[in-house]
Amino acid sequence: MPTVSHTVLRKYVYDMYIAAGGVEEDARIVSDHVVDSNLMGHDSHGVINAPGYANGMKGGPSADKMEIVRETPANAVINANGALGMVAALNAMDMAIEKAKTNTFGAVGLHHCGHAGRMGTYPTRAAKAGMIGIVLLNGGGRFMHPFGGTSRRLPPNPIAIAVPRKHGEPLMLDMTLSVVAGGKILVKIARDEEMPEGWMIDSEGKTVTDPSAFRDRYDDTAVMPIGGFQFGHKGFGLGFMIDAIAGGLSWAGCSREKPTRGASGIVMIAIKIADFIDLDVYQQEIEYLTEWVKASAKLPGVDEIYVPGEFEERSREKRMKEGIPIEEATWNRLVEAAASYGVSAPEL
Repeated sequence: MPTVSHTVLRKYVYDMYIAAGGVEEDARIVSDHVVDSNLMGHDSHGVINAPGYANGMKGGPSADKMEIVRETPANAVINANGALGMVAALNAMDMAIEKAKTNTFGAVGLHHCGHAGRMGTYPTRAAKAGMIGIVLLNGGGRFMHPFGGTSRRLPPNPIAIAVPRKHGEPLMLDMTLSVVAGGKILVKIARDEEMPEGWMIDSEGKTVTDPSAFRDRYDDTAVMPIGGFQFGHKGFGLGFMIDAIAGGLSWAGCSREKPTRGASGIVMIAIKIADFIDLDVYQQEIEYLTEWVKASAKLPGVDEIYVPGEFEERSREKRMKEGIPIEEATWNRLVEAAASYGVSAPEL
């Protein structure tokens, strides 16, 4: 398994996207996004997906494709018209932030865009602007079964929330409502590892541990909602409501066999904290909360209690110094894809 410096990897992916026909801004945004995902420890959203974004670089700047189809001072709905998902999502969150500056709340719905990657990157932008950021997505492939069912019906439907801190990086929660994101199953395939029990079941409710079933047995396997057999009504229920909000408000359409506009709708929300309470007072409250929770007695073998976003920051610090480990199958696919555009692999 090669270990690659984030700077080397960032340039390599960027060069591939430029060679594939991308403009500088698109290539930079997407290459930064995938490498930053690896830095944060979310390899499922990192360079394992990088080759798949190369073809989307053609056709001019993604920002130019985006069309506002409805707008008020506090909200907007955007048809991305096939723009790169990460570029479209970044623009949508920035628009929500700008609207919140003068209207307390800003909300932007987005449909017809490509895969937007790791949702946690977007609300963090709002948090760094002194706001609360919230992202809802009814996307990621419909592979989660409903509570009490076995058929693939809902996407993982992630929710991501970020709030600013007085000291350090924002707190950030980024989670799917399925027990695992689809990308993490693809990482298991790339690493030739079995899945743990409780990730996936077949049509009879029996555990499936072979990750290839995720791709090869669409009709008789499904990923479980958070909570599993006992408490899965919670993961399913929240995932269902996210589908209703993100799918409905974004115009993308809610999950069904053939969603209205393909589903995969995103709603970006920014909330200006200073219109409720002074920002520094709010941030101090977040420090009190963090200190209180981290001071809890610990289970045997636990050295530290992590608050949301802290695990990612520790991973980023470690991988910035030591490099990013990439499984052989993923590296080989990346090298092959880059070579097809005339970009040679870097010396490791």
